[in-house]
Amino acid sequence: MEKIQECAINFKRITGAVTYIFHTSLKKKINVFNIDFQVDDFHHAVGLQYLHDIVIPKNTKKTIEWILDETNPITDEYLAMDSEYKGKSNQERDVELRISEFRFLEEYLDVENIVYIYSPKDAPYKGSIIPCDYIIESYLQSRKRTVFIFLKHRSGKDSPCRIISFGVKKNVQYGGIHNYVMIKDKIKNGVRVNIFKHPRYTYAQLLSNEPKAKAAYIEEWEKVENEV
Repeated sequence: MEKIQECAINFKRITGAVTYIFHTSLKKKINVFNIDFQVDDFHHAVGLQYLHDIVIPKNTKKTIEWILDETNPITDEYLAMDSEYKGKSNQERDVELRISEFRFLEEYLDVENIVYIYSPKDAPYKGSIIPCDYIIESYLQSRKRTVFIFLKHRSGKDSPCRIISFGVKKNVQYGGIHNYVMIKDKIKNGVRVNIFKHPRYTYAQLLSNEPKAKAAYIEEWEKVENEV
């Protein structure tokens, strides 16, 4: 299968079906944020905005539909016709490599121990030129690669985050203030599963910061109540 088609299929599968929930600690304060996925996020996440030599729909909501068109599907060969598709060895803007690794986005987010989560706005002197709220740095053993996932709240700090950019780590080290991951959960098709929990983060703390999580952690919560 073409990489761009596999990329589109994998992203379409998690759209509306998967949400990630993070509890992070910064300066002893807990922050809770979610990541969700919408079809129009795909266009910029894989870097199609950098391609100008080929025809690409301007309506980002139609990008996946365009790629997977049954009569005229988009191929890697077609994308390679653009002069910006293949990045240089020392260039971060490598659309070909970006698309290749974005196929495994869910796996990069599922990794139990994400390398770092940064808040670039808290340290602009070593942050990112991409106007984002968080940067996830994740290493996937099966791919032997590290990627950066750039997140921005959709509409205010209480709204879910969307992926606004994605890239394979080469020569640039993005940064900001390091956020410690206390909880990482994944909701898939309505079922919430814990991927990582910091050993010092109690269930009482979890529920005080996210009361609605009680339904997902009811067994653990009952254990806590029985111990009191």
